[in-house]
Amino acid sequence: MFNRFASLVKAFFNSLLGKMEDPEMMLEQTYQELQANLIQVRQAVAQAIATEKQLEQQLQKNKDQAQTWQNRAQMAVQQGNDDLARQALQRKQQFSQAAADLETQLKAQREATTTLRQRLTELEGEVQKAYTKKQVLIARDKAAQATSKANEILSKSTADGAMSVIDKMEQKVLERESKAAAMAELGSDQLDKKFKSFEGQVDIEAELMALKGNSGGGQKLITGSKEPVLVEANDTVDVEDVEEKQL
Repeated sequence: MFNRFASLVKAFFNSLLGKMEDPEMMLEQTYQELQANLIQVRQAVAQAIATEKQLEQQLQKNKDQAQTWQNRAQMAVQQGNDDLARQALQRKQQFSQAAADLETQLKAQREATTTLRQRLTELEGEVQKAYTKKQVLIARDKAAQATSKANEILSKSTADGAMSVIDKMEQKVLERESKAAAMAELGSDQLDKKFKSFEGQVDIEAELMALKGNSGGGQKLITGSKEPVLVEANDTVDVEDVEEKQL
């Protein structure tokens, strides 16, 4: 069992060389196998310890029985019953021989248990190393996959291509903005604009006439009426008369 388990530990990573379809799955599967074998080894060590305890108990019982029949043989001798004493000594020898055999067996079992415990400790360390290595390999594999994916994406799309699309969209936006401005201009009241422009020109002409009148010319501007009126500078004009004329 231990040789098989040690082989599994040594082949923990070598087994991945020919099966790299899914490294994470293979790592997890192999580690689970190591864990299952480790559990079996622990159970074997526990059984060895239990066997050692049983041998110790049996040895002690045989020693106790041997001492008991020794005491009985002594009692039979004191009572002068040699035949009974012989029978007691025979029993005592049987238990003493069994105790001797158990002593030898117990010694061998103790050595085996000590060896198993040492091997178990070593295997637990190897399994822990395998776990750490497994985690590192899984992380490295995921990083490699992410890098490959990024490189694949970069190989299929470039920044120049993206900017080309953005430039096209910018042109479309400009065209839509121009169209919206043209529609707004067509929808405005052109007649109202013309009148406003005309009114502005009338105001300018009125101010020009006023300037000429103030400079001492032959005409003066009457501005108290609805519309400005030019008259001779020396004439006296009533504003009401002007308004009546305009009517």
